[in-house]
Amino acid sequence: MPQAQTSSSSSISASTTTSKLRVLHFAGSRVSKFYYNLSIMYAREVVQPVGVQSHYAVVHPDGLWQLGASLDDLSEKMSLQEMISQLPTLDVVVPHMFCFVGMTSFRSLFEDVIGLPVVGSPSHCTALAANKSQSRSVVSTSGVRVARAQQFRQGDTLTMKPPFIVKPNSEDNSLGVSLVRNEDQIAEALRVGFEYDQTLLIEDYIPGRELRVAVVERDGKLWVPPMIEYFMSEEKPIRTAEDKLESLPDGTLLQNRNTASRRACPADVTPELFEKLADAAKRAHIALGCRDYSLYDFRIHSETNEPYLIEAGLFWSFGRISVISLLVEVDGETLEDVAFKLWSSAAARTRVACGSLFKYLKMEVNEVCRDT
Repeated sequence: MPQAQTSSSSSISASTTTSKLRVLHFAGSRVSKFYYNLSIMYAREVVQPVGVQSHYAVVHPDGLWQLGASLDDLSEKMSLQEMISQLPTLDVVVPHMFCFVGMTSFRSLFEDVIGLPVVGSPSHCTALAANKSQSRSVVSTSGVRVARAQQFRQGDTLTMKPPFIVKPNSEDNSLGVSLVRNEDQIAEALRVGFEYDQTLLIEDYIPGRELRVAVVERDGKLWVPPMIEYFMSEEKPIRTAEDKLESLPDGTLLQNRNTASRRACPADVTPELFEKLADAAKRAHIALGCRDYSLYDFRIHSETNEPYLIEAGLFWSFGRISVISLLVEVDGETLEDVAFKLWSSAAARTRVACGSLFKYLKMEVNEVCRDT
């Protein structure tokens, strides 16, 4: 396979101080038009910090790729092999894909095969987080509270009793999610869920507030910015796909324009609740093996006031429509500055093979292997 031109750790250090940081934004989807449009919606909004030279690689549902200096100036379509051979010299990759393949396989392609540092969690971590059943098991062993649940496949005996939530196990954006209030609604909820996944997660419904909590790595420490709360009602106690996205007649996706009126950022939480949520989010970040940043949905039980982790979202497109961006700026940070620092830090990572292990270190290969 042709090799893309990459920078060594020493040349990356030079590029970030004396010239522009060369960033590849990869977007699109090999899976569906829906996920392609979702990715492009977010990729168009990515900030362009001073000191960054941006490049774009876009994959289409037909498997073909385009390259360019912007999403409005892309090449003719080409094969994967042609795309790799035509990549310019790059320092770091910023992903903007939300489908399972984009969150996992394509991250692995750029980082593990082509050899470019990727901003965000590695592919094995994103694969774990995308599997709701497995990820909840992992975080619960680290002291993070999760609702009682059952993994469910066709032919299984349902042991859960309403009210509960039916979720496709590896789907996102609330696709296929239903709240079951009584037994008459079970069959339809299962039917909808199975349209998106062969495995479902049946999870106790937690009544109460819904908040999202971000974790960002800064200077070697985990930082939790202010949180965001989404207001629920008795009629609509959970957020659905329609609450998050609007679809135009041509398939173009937009964020739901009514969402802003149904949320509060920063969320009004007591210091005690903030610490509980921050602690749970940090524990989840570490337990899942996250890197650079992570995002979590929590429910605060209306009776006990205890937080329950609903799911993890390991994505950040660094545009102002992204949730983590909103939380960062509410804290008084400049999104461009935060993005540049995080991208530069990722660019300085070196993937080093010593024996059978791979590690990401900010030092020369020879020095690492000599000391192990």
